[in-house]
Amino acid sequence: MNAPAQRALPTSRIQDTVWTLVFATLVCAGMLLARCLFAGSLRFSGLLFNLFLAWIPLVLVLVIHRMPDGRPRAWFWVAGVLWALFFPNTFYLATDLIHMRKFGTDGVFRWFDMLMTTCFACGGIFLGCLSLYTLHLSVRERCGWRIGWAFAGGMLALGSFGICLGRFLRLNSWDVVARPAKLAGDIALLTGTATRAEVAAFSVTFFLFSLTAYCFFVSVARLHEDR
Repeated sequence: MNAPAQRALPTSRIQDTVWTLVFATLVCAGMLLARCLFAGSLRFSGLLFNLFLAWIPLVLVLVIHRMPDGRPRAWFWVAGVLWALFFPNTFYLATDLIHMRKFGTDGVFRWFDMLMTTCFACGGIFLGCLSLYTLHLSVRERCGWRIGWAFAGGMLALGSFGICLGRFLRLNSWDVVARPAKLAGDIALLTGTATRAEVAAFSVTFFLFSLTAYCFFVSVARLHEDR
């Protein structure tokens, strides 16, 4: 028996969660500002830019969610493609923990840098989960729960590979349009024989990590869904 189709999230529920994420973003920015003022250094300031990029997929989802039925479908596909390109920026923040060797520099407590970076990472993960979950339910409402989960799993898998490109090749979402030839060459280089195993290992491991985080998010969200 097929599971009952889920309705798309009501706008009021999305707004409540968005305000929570705004509060989390302000906490992250406040911790970073306190560090910069205390240390007199802009170290870790890139975290704020990465968090800004993590907000873009959610903003695009809100645009898609508010599109009236009469809107030309071309606008929907444009917003959808942009969402897919920027979605890896959400979970990417978890990889900023790789800078832990810099924790405790500039006279700042090591535990403060650890908590601050973890706060940014959690913010990115929750932003990614909310934007994906909103689209997940829309796909599920139209195509069934199996297609919905296939969509969510596929985006997490593609996002994991995109995060690999961003972390190790320092590629950005806009390189698809700005530097497509370089992007294709770098992907070919990264997936060469020498690095193929590491790329596969990272992509699979990060996919399992992101899938676990997303499943937990969905399980909590379903506590508030109407049966």
